[in-house]
Amino acid sequence: MRKSTMRMAGLLAVEMLFATEMASAAAPVDATDHIAAPGATAAATQQAPAETETSAEAGVSKQALPQEKEQAAPQGEEHTIDIQLDYLEGRFFKKRSIDLYNLHVFWQNRTVHHIKTYYGLTVERAVGSTTKDGRKFTGSIDGTGSLLLYNHAHPADGRAYGFLWRIGPRLTYHYTSRDAVSLAYMFHHSSNGMKDHNPGYNGVGFSLGYMHRF
Repeated sequence: MRKSTMRMAGLLAVEMLFATEMASAAAPVDATDHIAAPGATAAATQQAPAETETSAEAGVSKQALPQEKEQAAPQGEEHTIDIQLDYLEGRFFKKRSIDLYNLHVFWQNRTVHHIKTYYGLTVERAVGSTTKDGRKFTGSIDGTGSLLLYNHAHPADGRAYGFLWRIGPRLTYHYTSRDAVSLAYMFHHSSNGMKDHNPGYNGVGFSLGYMHRF
């Protein structure tokens, strides 16, 4: 009886010692979990505003870039005018001796990828002759400007002077080395160039010509 009591007391002591060791081993894990969780939450809470501020700064930078580009973009492009004079001597072809006197006026139109485009006007004076297959024909575009003086106002509500402008294609036949005849179809405009009392008028017609070289 005494031995059974001692055995039961020994088993109870072993069980109490085992339970105490299990409790002491489990307590630090729970304490660590409970302490670490609030710390992690605080760290996450503290980092969240920093990320928000970074995103806000990035948004400001992205919005500032188009504004800087708009400020750097040119407000407008100045247009230029280019005037050129040519003297081109006829060479390299037999029986085609034609010299050119040209006046060019160009206005800048636009710029596309560093390439500038222009539009303009060319006035040409061709001097010389050409011979091909036994024929002696030359073609040209004639343009003239003349000052006109009248003995009275013309038209009646105008002035006693005016200007005559003509332009059109002309075909010339050189039947000798010194003589030629020509036919042209011309457009004309007449006016005196004033803001008032300037009754301008237009017309079209044929023009016959004879040329002799001395």
